[in-house]
Amino acid sequence: MMKLWKQVRLITIGEIVFDYDELDVEFEVKCTDDNKSDLATIKLYNLSDTTLQKLKLNQDVSIDAGYRDIHGVIFNGIVESISTSRDENDFITTIEATPNNRAYANTIINRQFKAGIKASEVIKQIGTMCNFTMDIKELGKDTVYPNGKVFSGRLSNVIPILARDTGTICRFTNTTIEFKLPNKAYSSVLHLGGEQGLIRIDKKMDKADIKEKDNKKAKKDNSKTTSNKAKFDIECLLIPLIKIGQLLEIESTLFKGQVIVKECNFVASGLESFTVSASVEVV
Repeated sequence: MMKLWKQVRLITIGEIVFDYDELDVEFEVKCTDDNKSDLATIKLYNLSDTTLQKLKLNQDVSIDAGYRDIHGVIFNGIVESISTSRDENDFITTIEATPNNRAYANTIINRQFKAGIKASEVIKQIGTMCNFTMDIKELGKDTVYPNGKVFSGRLSNVIPILARDTGTICRFTNTTIEFKLPNKAYSSVLHLGGEQGLIRIDKKMDKADIKEKDNKKAKKDNSKTTSNKAKFDIECLLIPLIKIGQLLEIESTLFKGQVIVKECNFVASGLESFTVSASVEVV
């Protein structure tokens, strides 16, 4: 059983470290399957004028969170906006950050690839042109470019094209760019029940479920059909191991089995709220 005590909330912006032990720190981090709409909102209370002047747009941001015995980085990005407002006796500085990485956004790829080259080989060659390791977990397809392929633009525009051409989704970190199938887990299994911090689990109703429920007279089709995988919303204590693509073994009265994390939302607010909510899908 993990020891979930003594919260860790460490925010690093530029060269400054903000520690929850010394300062009121709150945050919300929203993560999706492909990085596109990831967003971190950070609130820092009652900063000195000197500290405020050191906060700048485009500075690097990292959030390290969890508990004393199990914590880790849940977000890396850059500062997009800074604002300060007053709430009664407190001055609250709000910082929004996205996972934009200077190298990912600004590296220029100018290359003409030979006729007949496969997308997988293009990915490998682009890896030699940038400061990222190309981590190809699995490709849905390996498109052949009969007339070759030309790229002239930013790496951040090139990678989504290669993801589309290989039937994958891609996520980037500070050091790697990962290509993987959208509905497959590549992590080891993390057990999650009441003892590991699970708070609640609710079944998610999608449009197909609602339609089936309303159409009680619908005939069952015994031919080949594609069954919709069950989806759940879960909430647990803020464990940094719960992240996009993580394979979870859920142990609860509502559901027992394996799911994959599709979206997650980390929240640290006030003294009591310190959780991660996730949308998961049965595998």
